[in-house]
Amino acid sequence: MKVKVFAIFLIAGLTFLSRPSYGAVPQPFLIWDGGAAADDASLYADGTRAINESRWSDAAGLFDRVAQMHGDHAEGALYWKAYAENKEGQPANALNTCAELRKRYSNSRWLEECGALEIEIRGRSGHPMSPQAEPDENLKLLALNALMQQDSSQALPILQKILSGNQSEELKSRALFVLAQTHSPQAEAMINQIAQGQSGPALQIKAIRMLAVAQGKSASDALASIYQHSSDPQVKKVILQSYLITGDSSKLAAIARQETNPELVKTAIHTLGPMGDVQDLLTIYRATNSAETKSDIINALIPSGQKGVSPLTEIAQSERDPELRRKAIRNMGIAGGTSVAPALVSIYEKNTDVETKRAAAQALFLANDAQDLITLARGEKDLEMKQYLVQQLSLMHSEEATKYMLEILNK
Repeated sequence: MKVKVFAIFLIAGLTFLSRPSYGAVPQPFLIWDGGAAADDASLYADGTRAINESRWSDAAGLFDRVAQMHGDHAEGALYWKAYAENKEGQPANALNTCAELRKRYSNSRWLEECGALEIEIRGRSGHPMSPQAEPDENLKLLALNALMQQDSSQALPILQKILSGNQSEELKSRALFVLAQTHSPQAEAMINQIAQGQSGPALQIKAIRMLAVAQGKSASDALASIYQHSSDPQVKKVILQSYLITGDSSKLAAIARQETNPELVKTAIHTLGPMGDVQDLLTIYRATNSAETKSDIINALIPSGQKGVSPLTEIAQSERDPELRRKAIRNMGIAGGTSVAPALVSIYEKNTDVETKRAAAQALFLANDAQDLITLARGEKDLEMKQYLVQQLSLMHSEEATKYMLEILNK
């Protein structure tokens, strides 16, 4: 029976361009079925083991032997020979081996691997390859990235041509990523232009996010200007979310006060919460007549944690709308935990409204405060309300709650 040998190489460590990381070591997995190709496959397996063990000279020799056999593994062997030669500190030999692969196997699937290796070697030597000479998009961007490290003045016009041309959105997106890796004034100006929408909405959104990450709070004015001049709700939404990255809550709060689009107001409010800007949220709450906006603010105060407790307490005590008031009470338990227990007990005891009392009980449950719930249950005269308190306790994984349940059962 003829032998068929299948070698599957799992190569760890991909770059952002989905190319192999040349510091990664392939892990061979071999399935044997016995036969005439054993010598070719056996040598190939020996070569991969040598690479795994960082025996670069042995690996180069073994893969050279496989390549000279002109068998099924010859193409891959030439690439791995070049890989080993490069690791051994012989980049010139690695380039020659890649040239041999290109000459002997013009349609080989290993040409892209060798192309990426060539780009790495030439970039490291200070002679980056010309991106224009690369027909493959991935290799073009690898060459651009290497050129950016050596001479950004040459790379930037090429990037600009890609970003303003008819290339695929994927290529443009990757080119934008390469552009963002340099912090030259020219590169930042190009990202600013794209963020203003000069290359279409899809790329604009990516540029806005990159602008926020790269420039931080100093990007706030540019983002505010783009927001003001844009009519695209999706672009505006991304800008609002980007203020969480820049940390500029003042501009976000200003937009939340002035914006008329309810969805954008909601986005601004939900972004202010994690930023901990509770004072602006409370100011907006006091100024608005929209129950929906008020409800969003009550929810947005939860991510503020302890900072959100004070405004939630104020709303719980002063809000006339019963639904909003109860929401604020419940959220006090989530945001403040046991620290708000005295306030919640006071709300429970001072109110005669059943739903408000239930909201306070729910908040104590959310705060994991079994002790106060037990105290209230023991003192509660209204049977229906007492049952509600006990129901809350029955849902708690608490030793105190369990003991109280047993106490009730043993009466």
